[in-house]
Amino acid sequence: MKRRILNKELAALVAQIRHGEMIFIADAGSGTSPKAIYPLDPSVQYIDLEAVTGSPSFHDIVTALKECGDFEGAIVTEDMLELNQKDYQTVEKLFGKENIHVMHYIPEYYQMRDRCKAVVQTGDYGVHAQAILIAGYPSADIPMEWLKEGLKHD
Repeated sequence: MKRRILNKELAALVAQIRHGEMIFIADAGSGTSPKAIYPLDPSVQYIDLEAVTGSPSFHDIVTALKECGDFEGAIVTEDMLELNQKDYQTVEKLFGKENIHVMHYIPEYYQMRDRCKAVVQTGDYGVHAQAILIAGYPSADIPMEWLKEGLKHD
């Protein structure tokens, strides 16, 4: 059976996402509070999917978005590689290693998060169970090449 996105807000977002736009998949502990050290930029749409602790998981959301949407790559932190190989392997299986950009966590990852169209917060309390998904079609140099300079541009 083909997966469908049941959350109306998330389904509408995926239907409207355009090439190069990004969605941040956040674990339950991500800094989305206005009082966080790196608070979420108010221009980023916030969607909380938590139903019960651990549901939906990072794996559930990333897999469903990849199957239902047009996502070409992902951005993860170097900390995910060290502390959460299970979820990193999910990302690698879905996007291929060549379409994953690994970046420094603080503050660069938070700066990239604030460039996203939306944050989708899961119920997952995994360590570094988060990634930024990039919309579009697979390309060898877009947006991965852009990411190397991306934080320097407005």
